[in-house]
Amino acid sequence: MLFLNKHTISKIGRNIIQTAVEDAYKLVLNAGYNMPDRMHVPDKNNTLLLMPCFSKDFFVTKLVTVFPEAPRHDQPAVNGMLVLCDNVCGKPLAIMDGAALTAQRTGAVGGLAVKFLTAQSIKTAGIFGAGVQGLSQARYLLFNRKIKTIYISDLKKESAIKMSQILKAQFNSVEFIVSENPNQLVKNCQVIIAATTSRKPLFKADKNLIKGKTFISIGSFQPDMQEFPDTIIANADNIFVDTMFAVKESGDIAIPIKDNVITEDKIKEFAKILKDRIDPENKTTLFKSVGMALFDLSAASAVYKLALENNLGQKLDF
Repeated sequence: MLFLNKHTISKIGRNIIQTAVEDAYKLVLNAGYNMPDRMHVPDKNNTLLLMPCFSKDFFVTKLVTVFPEAPRHDQPAVNGMLVLCDNVCGKPLAIMDGAALTAQRTGAVGGLAVKFLTAQSIKTAGIFGAGVQGLSQARYLLFNRKIKTIYISDLKKESAIKMSQILKAQFNSVEFIVSENPNQLVKNCQVIIAATTSRKPLFKADKNLIKGKTFISIGSFQPDMQEFPDTIIANADNIFVDTMFAVKESGDIAIPIKDNVITEDKIKEFAKILKDRIDPENKTTLFKSVGMALFDLSAASAVYKLALENNLGQKLDF
């Protein structure tokens, strides 16, 4: 059995992970998987997620912990472990750092939203949240578009500064600006990505401020979490979710539906865009991701195959 730590997973090319996530969306179209509903186990403000999924050759089980206060202890808000098994005899094949794989595959989910829902000509972007996921979103954003300027906003200014310094070292042709004002970020950017655990909208906006922009919500995964104001979903030309579970799981979708801002029939599964492309030019678009175990299954199996081919990871004996 292989053990793949965060350092090994972080070296996997973004093209490998993003292709794997796109393959997962293709499985959604042909129903080539078995994915039970994920289990949410709350404990005070913390959450344990149990996420299983099965395909023809493999199955995965991922345990994820979401502890919003963990950064105060110099730890990431999201941790986890993933076990990949053979789906013929049930043999465990690999143990992976679940947080590292989640960061990569969720970055790729945002990256695909950028690829299919934004014009190729966009040059400015904004990111709310300077944690592990914000960093991953930035890298996949730059993998898909030639952005010139990225604004970064975080409740802790020092976190935004640190993120800008890390990215500048990797993408020295891009300008990184730490935003003091959330509305300044929205005003100056063509695509806005939120990777936070906020329980209230991160900014206020009228419809003129958001017109023609793409909004990507990554962080909210519970019904009382909401990153974007209702104004966006009320005025969006297109509303996509990575899985229809988002209608119930995320406040960015559930709250506007509950308050009769929109109706559920306005929500579309992102997978369908692979066969029915849209023209994103001058469109106001919202994409909401809550993630699904199918992404983990597809990404983990791709990483496992690459690890075998290139002798990556550590071999463990039970």
